Amino acid sequence: MNELERARRAAVLVASVHVGGCPACAQSVAALSAPRYAQRLREQGVVLMAAPRQADVLLLCGALNERSREAALALVEETPRPRALVAVGDCALNGCVFAGSPALSSQPLAEALNANVEIGGCPPSPEVILEAIAEAQRLLAGEEPGAEAAETPAESAAGAALEDGAGEREDA
Repeated sequence: MNELERARRAAVLVASVHVGGCPACAQSVAALSAPRYAQRLREQGVVLMAAPRQADVLLLCGALNERSREAALALVEETPRPRALVAVGDCALNGCVFAGSPALSSQPLAEALNANVEIGGCPPSPEVILEAIAEAQRLLAGEEPGAEAAETPAESAAGAALEDGAGEREDA
């Protein structure tokens, strides 16, 4: 058994995907690799990785534009199932300061990629991102959304999205 397989059995693998816009949310995600979050990541069983195609949870950051839409869709489709998608920040939810730009896709990133968990903020704090990862872990484990936290309407819809076929792993 190689190192990646051992990590997959012991933890949830998390990668981020930045599709455009300012890098503020990507910086908040990158802050999770700082030593101050190492203990919490270990306790949650989270392994941050650079390869999104092997991740269990994808953190989706940025405002979706037409040029990055197809690449983002293809990347998500190549990610093994079950997977959970977390839309990180206002740009991913509604375009934020880029809203109304003709360069943006007609759908925000969260909607276009059918995110399971959505967190707002410009940018959200690393602590909020950790909570969203925990919510994604609960969804992957088959627990009710919001089992440890108050459920939002977006998270309630996320549970339904996982039940609609996103729960089967496609092994190659």
